[in-house]
Amino acid sequence: MRSPGRSFAAGLTMLVFLTPAVSGQNPAPTPTPASQPGPSPAEKAQAAPEKKPVIETPTMRLAAARNVVLLRTRGGAIPADVIRTTIEGWGRFNFVETVAKADLIIEVASSGDSGVQVSSSSSVSARTGQEEKSTSTRKDISPTDIRMTVIDARNKRVLWTAAENVKFAMKEKAKENNLVEAAERLARKFHDRLEPPVK
Repeated sequence: MRSPGRSFAAGLTMLVFLTPAVSGQNPAPTPTPASQPGPSPAEKAQAAPEKKPVIETPTMRLAAARNVVLLRTRGGAIPADVIRTTIEGWGRFNFVETVAKADLIIEVASSGDSGVQVSSSSSVSARTGQEEKSTSTRKDISPTDIRMTVIDARNKRVLWTAAENVKFAMKEKAKENNLVEAAERLARKFHDRLEPPVK
């Protein structure tokens, strides 16, 4: 025989489940996904993972560049010509004539180019009262260096820079040879920056 407490609990449970069916009430319908309003654009923006802008490093920009323009900003033409010829030989870059078409700007500057400076002056002699002219010449033999700077043409950010000292020479031909060698070393440094040598 059942205990009165168990019968009462079983009856109460049946009453709870049968009440909606007996009274004719239907439980509230569950909303379908189509009837629910979607999230607002602000909620979507918060829910979507934020895309951080990719920071383009100098290495990435140098690797992606194809068009370059070479500008001689100071000094003689020999270093700029040698650097241009050397870079053209790699076949990696196309030289363009304007900064607007370029990905990179290569600036070449040389300082301390030796040359002859002539100066003349005139003064009135205190003894004779006549004008005296004097002329002096001076050979500038200050050390020469070549600087190469590679700049991003879009935002003018310096991506790479290096300098080379030119060996001193008294004779003009030896000086030109030393300029060529220094410019080639500078172009080689730039090449090694783009394509590090295999060790």
